[in-house]
Amino acid sequence: MTTPTSQTLTETPALRLLLIDDEKEILASVGALLRRMGHDVKTAGDGREGLAVYDREGADIIISDIRMPELDGLGVLRTLRSRGEDVEFIFITGIGDLDTAVSALREGAFDFFTKPVRLAELTASLERTHRFQEMKRARERADARLRTLDDTGDPALIGESDAMREVMSLVDRVAATDHTTVLIQGESGTGKELVARAVHERSPRAESPFISLNCTAVPDSLFESELFGHEKGAFTDAVERKMGMFELGSGGTLFLDEIADMSLPSQAKILRVLEERRMRRVGGVREVTVDVRLVAATNRDLHVLQDEGQFRQDLFYRLNVFTITLPPLRDRGNDVLLLAEHFLTGFAQDFRKEVKGIDADAQRLLREYAFPGNVRELRNLLERAVILCDSDLLSPAQFGDIVNAPTTAPATSGADLASIEEATIRQALEQCGGRQTDTARLLGIGVDALRYRLKKYGLR
Repeated sequence: MTTPTSQTLTETPALRLLLIDDEKEILASVGALLRRMGHDVKTAGDGREGLAVYDREGADIIISDIRMPELDGLGVLRTLRSRGEDVEFIFITGIGDLDTAVSALREGAFDFFTKPVRLAELTASLERTHRFQEMKRARERADARLRTLDDTGDPALIGESDAMREVMSLVDRVAATDHTTVLIQGESGTGKELVARAVHERSPRAESPFISLNCTAVPDSLFESELFGHEKGAFTDAVERKMGMFELGSGGTLFLDEIADMSLPSQAKILRVLEERRMRRVGGVREVTVDVRLVAATNRDLHVLQDEGQFRQDLFYRLNVFTITLPPLRDRGNDVLLLAEHFLTGFAQDFRKEVKGIDADAQRLLREYAFPGNVRELRNLLERAVILCDSDLLSPAQFGDIVNAPTTAPATSGADLASIEEATIRQALEQCGGRQTDTARLLGIGVDALRYRLKKYGLR
């Protein structure tokens, strides 16, 4: 190994470094150089001494020669990895040892470069390794924090807000039951299917199937066959018996998304199954017992649809046994930043970008944006922002699409906004004689959104 020559140094925060090499000249010259860069440097003349120094002093990064007597650099790596030590390795190797260096990378080393050592390579490698460590530790902190917030791992369910804590409390309560039907209401993108899966996964039915059907995607002519199945020869294309979703989900959960888009005849067929827990395949003569929990979801106001004759009242009563209303993201306070951190960490890893945070201005922008597309929109914004980012922090420049968009908190504090909202709702209630449906129409919001706010402000 040759002594590195003087070149422009790359700025890297002070690190605890352990330099291991059996050449005293290298320990002295490279060690002195690293100390001039502001690092805390410990040295060792071989692998065994290196382990002893590490045990005594610790280190953020170990810079080690590969070939050394007794215990070589790869042996040091294997020893520390077997002990679960969180330290990164940079190896220095000769041209003839490239295969060994590649093996070291496979076993967990972060970087290597060949002799003679060049200052630019050394400093750049230190910078890359340090950034990798910061990203890894940020990801670990985020993961640990998110695990404490939501042990399902579903991003839309992450949150510390009172609204989301109430949602998850309701999920836990209804999951403990067996057959109770659940209706999930909320705007598009709020995570209704994730809540349905959480109900399933936390229930005694978790080991059985979770079957999902988007009612909008199934033509009315095929609806009965999809849900109830058919017998061979029931119609022209029925060349064999087919089990429907009620049978496929036996013992588990059937999730019907966008149930408000189901036709009235199809609604009647679903109602019968809910009432009798029996069904008949298309073209069949024998009734089959149904053993599923039904979870339905909608982003539309079923009260209004009843009034307009588009949704059966008796089916609504059957579905509305246990209702969970998901709050829009704009009503979840700082949850938006928790979710943004979660998405950023994932996309930075996927795209191999060294983006590790969101600057204060971008945080304020995200916090104030109305998010009409809710969590789904936030995820898309973060994906695009990470792709566009060329630094270690996201800034408003990467969120150009929402810079001039409407905000949820323009120049008024959260407390003032809450007072204004409460007063507006009180006035609307009085004007409508306490009728919730009329009040919701006057305010331009759904009945369920109104009920959430009534409960929030203690008005019911």
